[in-house]
Amino acid sequence: MCKIEIFFGTKKTKGVFAMSKQSMYEELGIDPHKAGVRGTFQALFPKGQYPNAFCVITPDLMIPGNVKVKHPDGSGSKIVQRVLHYLETRDISVFRQDTYDFTSMNTSDVAACGFVYNLELTDVIDINSLLLPKAAILQEMAIGFSELLQLYKQYGITLEILGGETADLPDQVRTIVSNADVRSSMPESLLISGNVQSGDLIFGFSSAGKATWEKTKNSGIMANGLTMARKSLMYEKYTEKYPFLCQQDTPFTGKFLVTETVPGLGMTVGEALLSPTRQWAILIRMLIDELKRKNALGLLHGICVNTGGGLTKILNLGSGISYEKTLPSPPPIFKLIQEESGEKWEHMMTTFNCGIGIEIIGEDKDAILTDTIHKISHATNVDSFFLGKCTNAISGKNEVHIHSKYGQFQFTK
Repeated sequence: MCKIEIFFGTKKTKGVFAMSKQSMYEELGIDPHKAGVRGTFQALFPKGQYPNAFCVITPDLMIPGNVKVKHPDGSGSKIVQRVLHYLETRDISVFRQDTYDFTSMNTSDVAACGFVYNLELTDVIDINSLLLPKAAILQEMAIGFSELLQLYKQYGITLEILGGETADLPDQVRTIVSNADVRSSMPESLLISGNVQSGDLIFGFSSAGKATWEKTKNSGIMANGLTMARKSLMYEKYTEKYPFLCQQDTPFTGKFLVTETVPGLGMTVGEALLSPTRQWAILIRMLIDELKRKNALGLLHGICVNTGGGLTKILNLGSGISYEKTLPSPPPIFKLIQEESGEKWEHMMTTFNCGIGIEIIGEDKDAILTDTIHKISHATNVDSFFLGKCTNAISGKNEVHIHSKYGQFQFTK
C-alpha cells in the first residue's frame, strides 16, 4: 500500500521534523494520494514489466513489439463549480471546457509515458436532468470536443472520439459527473519508462499563464483540489441558495461571488476556478519530437503530471529516488486559496500543483535537455523552471524534499 508520510519545518528547523495533521482536503472526504485505492487494487492490477512508469503499461499482445495503455479519469468536482457558475450567470458555455479538463486529465497522463501519437477516447456523462438542462450541456460539450479534435490535429496528435455513455441518474447524481478514458498503443522503444537515475535533473512547466494555443489566460488550477478551493472561496450564502451543491457538514465558507474580482488575480474568482486544465499532451509531443530530432530521446527518463497528490505526485515515479526541488513563487490563485482557507503550505503542496503543472526528469548530457526545455518553453509560451536534481534516497523509498519561501518540507512514499 502506498502511504504518504508528511514532515514539515522551516529553514531554521534543524534535524527534527514533526508529523503533520490531516489536511483540510482530507477532512472534506478526499484522499489526495489514493492510498486506499492503491492498497485495495494493487494485487489485482500490478504495474507489471514497467513498475516505474507514470501509468500502468502492458505489452500489446495484438501488435508484437508494442506496448499499450488504457487510462480513466475525469474532471472531478470541478464541474460542480461550472454548475454554480451557470446557476449564477446562466452562461451555459461554461460546460464547453469541461471536455478540456477531463480530456487532458487522461491524455496528459498517457503522454507522460510517451503516448502522443494516436489516442482513442470514450466518455461517460452522468447527469441529473431534473435539475440541469441536459441537451444544452451536451451541446456545449460537443463543441468542446470539436475544438479539441482540431487542436490536437494541429499539433500532430490523432485524437479519435469513439463514442461514450450518457445516463440520466437523478437518484444517484446531485448535478453532473463527467469522466473519460483514453487508450493507445505504440512501439516499446518510444516508452518513457520512469527509470529515473541519481544525477538526473528536474524541470517544471508552469500551469499558469497563456499557452500559444489557449484563448485566455490560465490561473493554473488544473483539476485537483477544487473541492477545497470552491468551499474556501465561494460565498457562504451559496450553501443556503444551492444546498444540492454541498454536504451540510462541509458548506461554502468563503466571501467571493463567482463574478467577483480580486486584485492581482487577473480574472474573476469564478474564472480562476474554471481555468481549463492545460493540454499537456501537446507540449509533451513537442518535447519528444525535439529530443528525437536531436537523437536524444533516451535522455528523457520520466515525466510527472502534478494532478492527484500535487507536488508529491512524483513519488509514484521511479524507485528509491530522492527528488530535491526548489519552487518558484506560486501563482495568485494558490496564494488566495491558502490565505482564505488558512491551510498549511505543506498540505497545499499535496493538494494542488501550486503552479508546476508537469515535471520533466532526465539526464542533461551536453546541456541538451536544458536547451530543449528552453526551446519548448519559448515555442509554447509556457514558463519553465529548473527545479533541482535527483539523488539516491538513503531510506530506499522515494522521497520529495521541497524548498520554498514558505519553508522546507519532506514527503516520503
